[in-house]
Amino acid sequence: MRCVRTSIIMLIFVLLFGCKYKVTVHNPEKVWPGYVLPSRSLGSTTSVIDLDGSIVKTYPCPGFPVKMLNDGSIICNNLKVGRLVVPELRQVSSGGDVLWSFRNWSHNSAKQHHDFQLSGNPVGYYVPGMAMVGPADGGNILIMANRTLAPWEQDIHFGFLKDDVVYEVDPLGNVVWEWSASDHVDDMGFNDSALKSIRRSLSNDWLHMNTVSYIGPNKWYEEFGDERFHPENLIVGSAKSNWIAIIDKKSGHFVWRMGPDYSEGMPGANLGGVRFSHNAHLIPKGLPGEGNILIFDNGTSSGRGDLKLKGVGNSRVLEFNPIDFTLVWEYSDDKLFSPNMSSAQRLPNGNTFITEGLSGTLLEVTADKELVWEAHGPPTYRSYRIPFEWVSSNE
Repeated sequence: MRCVRTSIIMLIFVLLFGCKYKVTVHNPEKVWPGYVLPSRSLGSTTSVIDLDGSIVKTYPCPGFPVKMLNDGSIICNNLKVGRLVVPELRQVSSGGDVLWSFRNWSHNSAKQHHDFQLSGNPVGYYVPGMAMVGPADGGNILIMANRTLAPWEQDIHFGFLKDDVVYEVDPLGNVVWEWSASDHVDDMGFNDSALKSIRRSLSNDWLHMNTVSYIGPNKWYEEFGDERFHPENLIVGSAKSNWIAIIDKKSGHFVWRMGPDYSEGMPGANLGGVRFSHNAHLIPKGLPGEGNILIFDNGTSSGRGDLKLKGVGNSRVLEFNPIDFTLVWEYSDDKLFSPNMSSAQRLPNGNTFITEGLSGTLLEVTADKELVWEAHGPPTYRSYRIPFEWVSSNE
């Protein structure tokens, strides 16, 4: 198991070594060629690196995560250190100019955390034939955020509640859609034991939702007419409460859910449940495995009440069928472990690009689980493999 760094060591590492990544494995015949866009956990810039670990380009802002559009611009934020809550989101050009900014959702802040999505692409990473459209070019942006509720505004927690909110903003900064987790407790599958645990917890972060993606075009809707998988619906995940769910965007209710109960016969029981998972999303149409759910299962002890799952001491990447919950593909080894952060991306050649967050290890594996690229750097919240042309054509 890789050593888990403390926050102090993380900060020292970044200050001393910046955003450098050391490549230890590179099989050019089997990797999917492109650049790498890491979202570091600390620091005030974002650098694009090549597959040899060299810095190709640096932007003057960080991201939680940072996402690149086809024109080479990125969505980032205005923070210098730390990523827990983002006050301002920005679209910054390839040349470093601020093209768009937003911070006026709640108390003059975006309150963004963990994820957001752009028009034109459901997941925020490269999908053949899809182009992300940033707010500066007329696209809406879907944002995951926090809102604090006082004890008299809710009956979920005995004190102030850190609620998760998803809202959508148009290019002019108008909020055109909003969803609050606290309005949908009954959809989440909690039993009495779990609800009591949440109410009495010393932490007010009751769900710690960390992912939001659109379902996007998919075979379940197009070929089988399954309305749960309407392209405009959203897939979200709660790390602390161990569920993954699809939100019907029209009603706001859950129409599909795995967890938090993983007892025999329940959805996901055959997978062993997921623990403090990150980056759950439907693999987009046009990529190998399309329609399956891909997720980084951290393996950290999590859950509520008697639904809590013990930690297993290692992480894994799961791909499973969302209809019958059968396991399609799994990657794990005795080294893969990050108690928090992390992500997985399906590549056009069938490989999977993985971020092992806390250790700052980035790796690419084939469908046969062969390691064909690996790099080590500072702690990294999430990273994406991006096409050469997104950067080179805009230089």
